[in-house]
Amino acid sequence: MRIIVLLVFFLSLFVVKSFAQGDLDEQKKIFFRNEKTYALNLNTNGFGFDYRFAKRKNASRKFIYDGDINIMKHQKEYKQYNPWSYSLTRFAYGKTNSVFNIRFGVGQEFEIFKKLDKNSVSVRLFYAGGFTSAFLKPIYYQILVNEYTVDKKFDTSVPALYIMGRSPYSMGISETKIIPGAYVKTGFGFEFSQNDNRVSMIEAGITLELYPKTVEIMATETNKLFFPTLYISYRFGKVISDFYMKERDKGEEEY
Repeated sequence: MRIIVLLVFFLSLFVVKSFAQGDLDEQKKIFFRNEKTYALNLNTNGFGFDYRFAKRKNASRKFIYDGDINIMKHQKEYKQYNPWSYSLTRFAYGKTNSVFNIRFGVGQEFEIFKKLDKNSVSVRLFYAGGFTSAFLKPIYYQILVNEYTVDKKFDTSVPALYIMGRSPYSMGISETKIIPGAYVKTGFGFEFSQNDNRVSMIEAGITLELYPKTVEIMATETNKLFFPTLYISYRFGKVISDFYMKERDKGEEEY
């Protein structure tokens, strides 16, 4: 619910700003531009990092290559610690796998409203889709057995009081399983950079992710194979080629 409130807040802020009037922007406008951007995102299923390359097709449309990596969490996941343990390592009772996904896709981006004033905001619409892979690494716990702690996977018969903490993350890496799937996503971007060669943007949208079988995160809760998620991200980067930059670099007259 908090991510939805945050999403609505940022959308309202930038939509209002995009229609506000400001000082005239005296920079030379770039109508044909290729962009390379990165993004940090927060979503209803976790958080992640994104890379995107946008190649111009015309003044208002770009072809995009999109790739990201995301930590996937269960909505009922709750971290706690055993007060009787010396390690005080926090763990999520019932969690069987630490899960993250890697996605690669292609799509298009459309600039609906351009920046005309110095402090205005451009509004973009995009969509993308492609392949995803979920990586499931088993989680080991330090479980008290006959006054000794042993590293074991989660067992529903073991109460939380007997779990002393979480084992090192490296334990279980060799047992990692991969589940391939597919995804689509769409959303709006609100670009507000005052430098026409830079990109600063708040992006918000929805992702639909589907796997052929259940992605097991928790043993004590229902797991899913379909993941609809809302997300909001801050995207930043730069224009890596445009119509005017080559002329400026050579010291030639701009057209």
